[in-house]
Amino acid sequence: MSTFKNLSYGLIKEVGEDDVLINLNGEDFEVKLTPENRQPIFDSVEAGNYLVPVDSETKELLMTVDTQTFYEVFPESELAELEGAADYEPNESEEK
Repeated sequence: MSTFKNLSYGLIKEVGEDDVLINLNGEDFEVKLTPENRQPIFDSVEAGNYLVPVDSETKELLMTVDTQTFYEVFPESELAELEGAADYEPNESEEK
């Protein structure tokens, strides 16, 4: 699963059937599309969003985050003061 340790945002320059061309900090590189990231990439581009989260060290797309990682990175999300402050439910995407 994804971590936020090396999180950067790359620019989608081109999308093919099997790969996507990303520019990160002036460097272009290709990432193979997988069943997990293919549709989110297509949906993002269709919506006009060309920024994609990338691990700057491994050059992997960071398309999903598990609940444990979410709470490790954002421990404040468990504060009682924030209960009901947003519609986001971290377990929601994992239930599908």
